[in-house]
Amino acid sequence: MLALSLSASMFQLVQAQETPDLPEDYSYLTKLHVPEPVVQCVAAIDRWVENAPKYDTLIVPDRRVLSATIDSETPIFSVGNPIPVDQVIVMRAFAKARGKQQWTRVDSRCGVRDGHVVGVSLTPNMKPKIVR
Repeated sequence: MLALSLSASMFQLVQAQETPDLPEDYSYLTKLHVPEPVVQCVAAIDRWVENAPKYDTLIVPDRRVLSATIDSETPIFSVGNPIPVDQVIVMRAFAKARGKQQWTRVDSRCGVRDGHVVGVSLTPNMKPKIVR
C-alpha cells in the first residue's frame, strides 16, 4: 500500500503552480504501468496533505491507484473552483482524522492541465457498504 501523510480539511481545493519531477518514492508506480497523470496525482496529494490540519494519515491502496479513473471529458476541475483542466483523476482512499482511530473513505481528485496537477481535493465517500 502507498501511505500518504494527510493533514487536510475534509474538502479543500488547492491550485498547484508546477508539478516537479517525481521523487524516487513513486518510481515503482511507473514500473506497474500506472499512467503518468495518475503518478503525478499521487505525488501531488502526498505533497498537499503534508500541510493540511484535519487528518494525520491518508492511505491510497495500490489497487486504487491502478484502477484510478481518468476523465478527459470534463473541462473544469470542480464547480466550486472552476479551474480549466485537460483531465480529472479520481481515486478512492482512506483518511484518518487527527486524534481519531476510525478511518473514513474519501475520494481524491486531481485536475491536470498541460501535464501538471493544478488542483487537488478530498471529499468523504459516504456511500453505505452493502453486505450480502
